[in-house]
Amino acid sequence: MTSSTTKPALRIGVMMENVQLADVMGMDILGNLSVAHYEVGAAFDPSYTKWANDPVHMTFYYIGATLEPTGASPDIKYLPNTTYDDCPRDLDIILIGGPPPTHRPPQADRFMKEAWPKTRVWLTTCIGSMWLASTGLLNGKKCTTNRGLIDVAKKMYPEVEWLDQKWVVTKKEYDGTGGKGELWTSGGAAVGSEMIAKYCLENFNPAFVQQVALHSLALDEYPLDQFYKS
Repeated sequence: MTSSTTKPALRIGVMMENVQLADVMGMDILGNLSVAHYEVGAAFDPSYTKWANDPVHMTFYYIGATLEPTGASPDIKYLPNTTYDDCPRDLDIILIGGPPPTHRPPQADRFMKEAWPKTRVWLTTCIGSMWLASTGLLNGKKCTTNRGLIDVAKKMYPEVEWLDQKWVVTKKEYDGTGGKGELWTSGGAAVGSEMIAKYCLENFNPAFVQQVALHSLALDEYPLDQFYKS
């Protein structure tokens, strides 16, 4: 069973070098909305056919400084399929996890600066926003980061307006077509997944997202509220 979708394909970059693996697990929410995931489900569950026009072709770019096995926490190695030097700059979405502040490879800095005006949607989880802030691209913008490190972020990057929220959405510079530039920054890993779920609900058929992506990950029971309760 194949999808009849004619939606444009999405190219998604994932910056996960030296990050906690949970920071980038929200990519599974996006991946569950792909044609590849749909075709697996439709092969054994006839009810999937009602979503035939909703899945999107997706290509994921797992980026590293080299193509050699690259570390993520805890003691995991992944195999990048592109490098910062070679990865396209004009992607549709870039997801950034949070490495420690000592991890600032110059290739990544150059990639972020060159891709910033060409990729429309940027998502950061945990202290991934601090990685992005190290480029100066977030100066003057409302953002958030891991709640326990907001004071540290304010000291390190005082020109960013750091907010104590689960996630913050703001406009960003974008030179391409297909909509306005969007920056979504979140707190720790769990609220990062909530943020990505919210992004998907706003940009795909919400019923499709709820059933195929969120229900299977038990995220449909989360409040998906961008403000902390206390």
